[in-house]
Amino acid sequence: MLGMERLKKLKLTVAQTSYLLELPPELIAEAARAEETPQWLEYCLAKMEAEHVEDAEIFEYLRLGIEFTGDSWSAQTARAAVPILVDQARKGQILSYRDLDAELHRRNPQRTPTGTLPKLAKPLGLLGEVVDHVRREARDSSSQVSEKYAHLPPLETIVVRGNSGLPGTGADGFLVNYLDDMGESDVEERMHVERKALYRKAQADVFAHEDWDILLDLVKKTGGAGA
Repeated sequence: MLGMERLKKLKLTVAQTSYLLELPPELIAEAARAEETPQWLEYCLAKMEAEHVEDAEIFEYLRLGIEFTGDSWSAQTARAAVPILVDQARKGQILSYRDLDAELHRRNPQRTPTGTLPKLAKPLGLLGEVVDHVRREARDSSSQVSEKYAHLPPLETIVVRGNSGLPGTGADGFLVNYLDDMGESDVEERMHVERKALYRKAQADVFAHEDWDILLDLVKKTGGAGA
């Protein structure tokens, strides 16, 4: 049986396997499609299959949108933030952490206001992880995620500090990931002197992007935005 078929039985995409094994997806895809499975991949697959027999949910943490799942405050807040940020993106407007907190409270008065960057950084980080994951899957022909999402911009970057108009430094990694995916060169080095310009570029991409359905659908599938 081809490696790709074995991955499919495990309900894993190449992108997910790449994340799991910490290997380039191109390497895994080539090996998984080979008529004779390379020894290193055979070893990995056999171990993964054995683990899956022992625990059928062992790879659930790799599932797309898993960061939105659960009843934790951060997961609930991440889900609730997505439709707000999509609305803002469609208007072409940034918003401050305090503005986001106020809108979360307006839509659900039972929420306790937080208003601070440190408190909202975790749920926005979860959103950033989901966006990164969507792009990885969209570049993977073994995934069901449409390739139209291969350029999904970092929605979370339109939430900014009121005094600087830029996100907190916790968003920098997601910005670098996005610009790397878009083919920008030396992004990490450029962040030291071009941070503002690079964020403005990503924010412009967010405002220009039209199709956010995959994020909205993931919110619905993982518990809804009403928390």
